Amino acid sequence: MDLNSMVVLTFEELDRDLRNAMEGLTKKELEWRPSDETNSIGFIFWHMNRAEDLWVNEFARKAPHVFVRDGWSKKWGIPGDQTGARYGKAELSAFVLPPMKEVWSYKEAVRAQSLAYVRDLKAGDYDVMPKTDNPRRHGYTVGRMWTHLFCEIGEHVGHIRYLRGLQRGLNK
Repeated sequence: MDLNSMVVLTFEELDRDLRNAMEGLTKKELEWRPSDETNSIGFIFWHMNRAEDLWVNEFARKAPHVFVRDGWSKKWGIPGDQTGARYGKAELSAFVLPPMKEVWSYKEAVRAQSLAYVRDLKAGDYDVMPKTDNPRRHGYTVGRMWTHLFCEIGEHVGHIRYLRGLQRGLNK
């Protein structure tokens, strides 16, 4: 299997798990937080898509984020530089979850951008180290970006499953 196919298959598996984890959740369940220092399922879902948008477009492609380019930031009143990373109690409490249908549309637009990018990659492109001003990304290659992104998305799907379980019980 080539690397591009592996990236596409990994995205497909993560998306299958995500859809199962979010299936049938109500607005109340999407917004529920176990405490004022924790994230809601809806927030996690928005954030994980912002993370993918940031990594693929800002880090690898050096292109505008889908979040800003397609007007989601403006529509939702969320600053274009925000990803939800390192939000504290105040930011989490103030976060207004956009309509889930729209967040899913944003997710699909981000994923389309990611898949278009990966389909054009050659094997050697995975070893390219994009220039970055972010000290946490120094030393990252395009290949390492994908592994990091898949770990992050997988962790967030696990968070969503856990929060769903806290609310509904085991496998419900």
